[in-house]
Amino acid sequence: MFALIVHPQHLFAQYQSTEREFLLLEVRLDQSVLSNAIPAYELGEHTLLPLGALARLLTLAIKTQPGQATASGYILTEDRGFSLNLDETRVTRAGVTESFDPALALTEPDDIYIAKSLLERWLPVKLEINRSSLSLRVHALEVLPLQARLKRERLGEQAGVRGGYENPNYPHYEQPYRLLSMPFIDQTFATELRKNDGSTQTDARYTALLAGDLLGMESSLYLSSHKQDPTPDVRVALGRRDPGGDLLGPLRARSFQLGSISAPSVDNVTRGGSGEGVTLSNRPLTQPTSFDRQVFEGDLPPGWDVELYYNDALVGFQLADSEGRYRFEDQPLSYGRNEFQLIFNGPLGQTRVEQYSFPLVQSMVRPGEFQYSLTEHRDDEGQPRSVAQFDLGLSRYLSASAGFIRAPVDDTEKQYTTLGLRTFWQSMSISGDFIQSEGGGSLAELGMQTRVGGVAVDASRTRLSDFASAVFSAHSDPIRTRDELRLSGSIPVGERSSLPVAVEATRDERESGVANTGVSARVSAYAYGTALTNTLNWRASGDTERTLGTLRISRRVRDMSLRSQLNYTLGAESDISALAFTANKPLGEGYRMTLGVAHTFASPQTRYTGGFTKSLGRYGLGVNASYVDTGEIALGVQLFVAMGREPRQDDWLFDARPMANSGGASVQMFLDDNNNGVMDEHEPPLSGAGFTVNGGPHKARTNAAGVAHINHLPVKQYVDIGVDMSTLENPQWSPQPDGINLVPRPGTVAKLEFPVRLTTEIDGTVYLLENGVERGIGDLELELLNDQHEVVGETTSGWDGFYIVPQVVAGEYWLRISPQQLRRLGLTNTGGHKLTVSGDGSFISGINFIIMLDGRQSDSHSSPLDTEKSARYDQDYFRTESWAQEQPSDSFTIQLMAAGSEATVKQYIERHQIKHTAGYVRTSRRGLPWYSVIYGSFTSYQEALATLEQLSPTLTEAKPWVRRFNDVQAALRQ
Repeated sequence: MFALIVHPQHLFAQYQSTEREFLLLEVRLDQSVLSNAIPAYELGEHTLLPLGALARLLTLAIKTQPGQATASGYILTEDRGFSLNLDETRVTRAGVTESFDPALALTEPDDIYIAKSLLERWLPVKLEINRSSLSLRVHALEVLPLQARLKRERLGEQAGVRGGYENPNYPHYEQPYRLLSMPFIDQTFATELRKNDGSTQTDARYTALLAGDLLGMESSLYLSSHKQDPTPDVRVALGRRDPGGDLLGPLRARSFQLGSISAPSVDNVTRGGSGEGVTLSNRPLTQPTSFDRQVFEGDLPPGWDVELYYNDALVGFQLADSEGRYRFEDQPLSYGRNEFQLIFNGPLGQTRVEQYSFPLVQSMVRPGEFQYSLTEHRDDEGQPRSVAQFDLGLSRYLSASAGFIRAPVDDTEKQYTTLGLRTFWQSMSISGDFIQSEGGGSLAELGMQTRVGGVAVDASRTRLSDFASAVFSAHSDPIRTRDELRLSGSIPVGERSSLPVAVEATRDERESGVANTGVSARVSAYAYGTALTNTLNWRASGDTERTLGTLRISRRVRDMSLRSQLNYTLGAESDISALAFTANKPLGEGYRMTLGVAHTFASPQTRYTGGFTKSLGRYGLGVNASYVDTGEIALGVQLFVAMGREPRQDDWLFDARPMANSGGASVQMFLDDNNNGVMDEHEPPLSGAGFTVNGGPHKARTNAAGVAHINHLPVKQYVDIGVDMSTLENPQWSPQPDGINLVPRPGTVAKLEFPVRLTTEIDGTVYLLENGVERGIGDLELELLNDQHEVVGETTSGWDGFYIVPQVVAGEYWLRISPQQLRRLGLTNTGGHKLTVSGDGSFISGINFIIMLDGRQSDSHSSPLDTEKSARYDQDYFRTESWAQEQPSDSFTIQLMAAGSEATVKQYIERHQIKHTAGYVRTSRRGLPWYSVIYGSFTSYQEALATLEQLSPTLTEAKPWVRRFNDVQAALRQ
């Protein structure tokens, strides 16, 4: 986990004994997901959030310096400056300085963490943290630059991918398949002793999930065995997935799988089930499993549970089944936002989150595109079933579907043929389906989905004629019609809060005229640190009515997590059927104590539970005990170890969290001195470098060998791994490339190389010659072309004409002003400069341009300023060479910028009002005058560096640097 650097003065007595709890939060702004996971810490009643990461996500111009415990920048506009000093517990906003509680801030190697309450006071945002769904919702109190951009762009166009993340277009890395790779293994050892009525029973259980490459395919193996029945249960699957659709040649498949697989469900015909078989599909991997429904399923270790959230509301909860799997069947999709979260909770306190987004419009097949899905399956009872489904895009707003299904119904094999149409018309979706069964039975369904205000409305009518299937079983009084209505949305509460509400109603009318009606309603809320979800289910059949309810409440009290659940019935005999309460308290980093009590009123009996867990580090450990007031006593111990091989260093990796279901990357960074892209023996590795995953920071850092292991990568989708440039020691280092795109595979580790080259900067000034006077001109676009005449770098001149082209690697280049812009502005094309960059990091300065109006010619290499203009300035008013010569040679100064024009540097000093702290010196470069602005005189390098980090953003645009006065004085003597 993250190693924290906490200044002693940042902890006060109230929290000296309080343990921090690490969290990963999803960040939302309006309807956009900005990040799948940013780190945060729970400290007592406070949540501490990373200031730098949050500022980057919200496009606020604030940068943090964790090593110095400072931050600086501005909020929205430059006149609203911001500076933070944790050592002095001082923050300055728009010129107003105030102190804050030192316990509400701490530093960590890659960021500064600030309490939510302080961030809301300092920044123009309201922050809403939902602890139950691990989400952070940002409400902007002023329009952020990001919001203006998001308003112009259509975000979230790809299902299953975060909408707020901009594609950086990293080069794609194709990870090769191997005949046999060392698998990653998630394994659990559990033993239990149970004593009741004088008898004692013991049991032991071992489960393992292995994932890796086998025979050139992805493979997974689930193994389970216990003492009572030592014969192991085994499940094996092989296959491949490719989001680009390049599998099996002309079939253009995106996935195929064989072995132990789940059969797909088909609306109104058959439900999914486990068994053996083969499946092949070219459907997008992140597309819903059907037009308006989605199935979530996967592996789940024993003792784990999974919660399903839909649009921030808890809609489902499951434990691992006997085969170590979970399955949420046919989750409906509404018109508009469909955001799902799967939150996995381990028995040892582990937590893992998966996010999915399914805009309904993405279910439409594009015009002319043909999609198919084929499955041949035999369930656990040996009954066969076949499913073939096809979709064709007819136009932008119309698609057709067809299918053939062979499935068992009441131990009889039946066949079905399906036809369907889907269309989007104005602000609604309309669907029609027809199913013909073997023997003449049929089913017709008409559905409509739309939004009314902020409420999603889904309505359908199904008419059956002598139709039977696994969904509509044969009955002496069969269903004739089924009407369904679903409403989901949010009820506003106050200015910034809302209550997610969902209501579903179903009415079945049978041939005899009897109607069966069911209504379920769910409301969720999160307020004052408490999450509540209440669900009611009402069923009526004839004269019989029954209402069941469940109320779930969770709350944090300082560092404790409290959960309770109440099951009850309403009606003529209202009663409480069950009540449960649990409390979790952290005891240290990764250690936790759990206490619980549950009472069932029908028995009646009460169960008391207690446990101790370790959930971080190389292994997870749990010890638990329970006592039932009937006399039963149980004691259990569970050990969890996830393990795998790090391929580059040939080391074993161990983790207390599962790794087999996720991907990994072994990344090596080195300084590529000869620019050949290969790490040669003499080239040093780079340590301490960090990375981003899909734009968010990752905790991995390169070690002394320049190697970092990036774990828990999502699978079945494209993932961008980039270099976190803020973690590189030298600002002149540039990775080539700066990121890689890949599709991680379960249980495999991709070997990635990031050669780092030493770059240089090219700077100069663009002047406009008008009426014999030269002046710097801003907003001109400059282009850097390589030897293939490709534009490889771009920049824009500043207000004074000064420009910088950063991070230029070794090579031959041509630098020019954009010809298109020159023609558009009616300026003379003065040509360009041919440059040779050696790759030793030396700056190339003074590459000046002079442009003119009306086609008049000028020498772009001439002196940029005549003496008449220079004479208009008072020479004695500025600190110049004489002041620089008087400074001690062993002192330090800060060079702010440099230019070939004396007028430009004087204007720069005057504009920033730094005449009394800065000066300029004249030297020569390539035979031309060169003027450097230097700031202050400092006795030590640390003092100069600290001052540099406190400078305003306008003074750091040209990337100032610290230099010795003896260097300045030596340059003056030349």
